[in-house]
Amino acid sequence: MNDQMLLVYAKQFLASRLSDPPKLEEVAAVFGVSKYRLTEVFKSSLGTTVAGFLREERMRRAQRLLAQTSLGLEAIARQVGFSCAANFSNAFREYVGVWPSEFRDNAPLEALTSMQGAVRWTSSRP
Repeated sequence: MNDQMLLVYAKQFLASRLSDPPKLEEVAAVFGVSKYRLTEVFKSSLGTTVAGFLREERMRRAQRLLAQTSLGLEAIARQVGFSCAANFSNAFREYVGVWPSEFRDNAPLEALTSMQGAVRWTSSRP
């Protein structure tokens, strides 16, 4: 399997398992490669590690769920692989720059219609 195919399939595999993300070794075993090769493919193609991709994908999905659903924080936290709403809220704030409830209350219109990439939304407050 070439690097591009490995990347595409690994990203899909990881994105489909956000609620219970597999370990790096497990992902590599699924595709019959070493964890070192998998890591190198992610770094050279995306500029991030597998763990970094997972974090970004979790936050992307969380932003989409906050903007497009009325799910509670506990349900969203579980869907994106956090054990509790408090850990999720802290990680979300660190990544996005605002608390999940603030993001939901003030999500820009484009967040409601299309959440294709990572959104680094910031509050317009001074």
